[in-house]
Amino acid sequence: MLERMYDLIRFHLYSMISHYFENQVYTVRCGLLKGLKRKGGLGFIPIMKMTEEEKFLANLKLEGQTVFDVGAFTGLFTMFFARAVGKNGKVIAFEPNPSLCFRIKENLLLNKFDNVKIMQLALGREKKKEVLAFPSMIPGVGSIEEHEKARILKQRSARTIEVDVDTIDNLIAAEKVPAPDFIKIDVQGAELDVLIGASNTIKRCKPKLLIEVHSIPYINWKNKNLQRIVDFLTEKGYSLYHVESEKKINSDTIHTIKADEHLYCF
Repeated sequence: MLERMYDLIRFHLYSMISHYFENQVYTVRCGLLKGLKRKGGLGFIPIMKMTEEEKFLANLKLEGQTVFDVGAFTGLFTMFFARAVGKNGKVIAFEPNPSLCFRIKENLLLNKFDNVKIMQLALGREKKKEVLAFPSMIPGVGSIEEHEKARILKQRSARTIEVDVDTIDNLIAAEKVPAPDFIKIDVQGAELDVLIGASNTIKRCKPKLLIEVHSIPYINWKNKNLQRIVDFLTEKGYSLYHVESEKKINSDTIHTIKADEHLYCF
């Protein structure tokens, strides 16, 4: 519990400090984006350590693949994927918050990436309009998931906007995006909805998945949601690998997954 509180405090301090550098353009000194240009954030500090998620991604072979970055934030992973897939690959970045989409465009232009398509919408289990809630100082942790949204709306800095929601299956069927080889999902509690909305794509293509298992204060809901995610993916024929522990995961071992850790599904 103390470790979790420390991580939360550190994250919020990092986010608030980053706010003061939001217009600074610099070359990233370390990590996944080393050598790339970026606007905003603290990537100019050379002692920033790579997370287990970043270390894992760095070892993936993505050359020539189509990658979906679902919950793209300011495009940090989008830029990594754009470089990793190369000129013969394609990246689709999904981000519902218009201010974050604008920052993604800025970061892509700084690096002259032309293999990325930005889609300003959220992904879910059906096509609809939805309210996105987010803290004004930390827009990257916005959510359309009801439990997480209720928590955010209790904060004084909470903001809301109406956003479009669609499914991966719909977008592929309409030929708005190509079928993915790899999907990164970081959607603040709405992971299962994204997966359900990609059911046909999963059945037909079985893309590899990297899912951040989001944490919320509603522990019972979180455990049930994680169980549903694991059950859904197991039924679809996936093997699940816990990135942080480097062990395979099944329904009997999901209790070992901590907040904000990652499942690689293949």
